[in-house]
Amino acid sequence: MENDSIRSSGADTLVEIWIEGKLRSVCISQQAIGAYVGFEKASGMSDRDRSEFVRAHLPLIVSAAKAKLLESNLAADNVVIDVDDLPRDDGAKGNRRKAERRKTDRRRSNQPRGALPDRRRSDRRQGERRSPPPKQD
Repeated sequence: MENDSIRSSGADTLVEIWIEGKLRSVCISQQAIGAYVGFEKASGMSDRDRSEFVRAHLPLIVSAAKAKLLESNLAADNVVIDVDDLPRDDGAKGNRRKAERRKTDRRRSNQPRGALPDRRRSDRRQGERRSPPPKQD
């Protein structure tokens, strides 16, 4: 990628890239970068640091831009990526669950279940499955 295709403009970082067969301008806000890396870290980032972040996370930014294009206008030349548009690896956006749903280990234990036999070790069918057909005279 060329050096001048990623540049900072104020609090935003601009990228010109081919998406879906068209050259588009993608604007990534400082708040979007802050929501991804943490606002404390993003507030101390220089223009060059934000440009390097965009360069390092270009596939993520392209996928976010494609998602924005699908939900709004496929023919748009400019795409603005804001706070909630960059999906995070830890699932903070889009995943409502904060913890694992399953609280216990669901693997099968080696201990017997009391006086009950394990159903998988006994014969499942004790008799005929269907009644015998009536005899033909």
